[in-house]
Amino acid sequence: MFVYSQDYTYQSHLSPSYLAELNNLCQRDYRRLYFRETIVCLDLDAYESALSGDNDATMDAATGIAEWRDNHASGDRHLLVELRFGYKSTRHFDLVNMKRKVAHSRDILNPELINDDVVFLYETEIAPCAISVFSRLSVQDKEIKKWQAMDVEGFNNYVVNRDTLPYEPENNLNEIEEDLKKKFALGGLNLLDGLVKYWLEQMATYNLRYKHAESDAIAGVILAFLRSLSFEEGTIEAEFLSLRIEDVEHYIRD
Repeated sequence: MFVYSQDYTYQSHLSPSYLAELNNLCQRDYRRLYFRETIVCLDLDAYESALSGDNDATMDAATGIAEWRDNHASGDRHLLVELRFGYKSTRHFDLVNMKRKVAHSRDILNPELINDDVVFLYETEIAPCAISVFSRLSVQDKEIKKWQAMDVEGFNNYVVNRDTLPYEPENNLNEIEEDLKKKFALGGLNLLDGLVKYWLEQMATYNLRYKHAESDAIAGVILAFLRSLSFEEGTIEAEFLSLRIEDVEHYIRD
């Protein structure tokens, strides 16, 4: 999965003069906003136009992306993007011009890292045809294997905002829940308490390492289980359970 890497966009040697938003380019060229969120990019058309007066010699934009795995982004690089929302069919692909755009854009951004695949964005009704054409042509042309045709919805799935992704816990939360159930079934609160104390120590360690999301996830599972238990009000068991719930709640961030 790819996520946006605005930092990589900002560090580019083009960023001082050619930062833009992808929607700004859509508005400029197609009088329409296509994206729901702000996507920072480098305006390669503006760069080339200022340099040579030719704004058809490059891909439209480059936006920073990174690979996302285990709540961590790595492998930051540029993704080259061409906006083709004005196309009504795929019958007049100028492959020579498209290859020239890709090659020249890579030259402009060199030596900065660039994603192998490049993206051509089409209207929803045209994208499937473009995908079919690219697939057919790629059999004889290896470069076209690296061309990805898609519509805006596809692009929103191809690269996502990392802030919208759910947290992926390091620990198996289902296993923690099953362990809690087994301990309680075998020995009641006494046996269960040893396991809860273990996880309280682990949560404290995670918080010291600023892994608050991991602590929150574990605490959520333990709290849900403890709150599912019921003892007669006023008993030692009920009071003990209440104290342990308070201990775990301490590790949930507001």
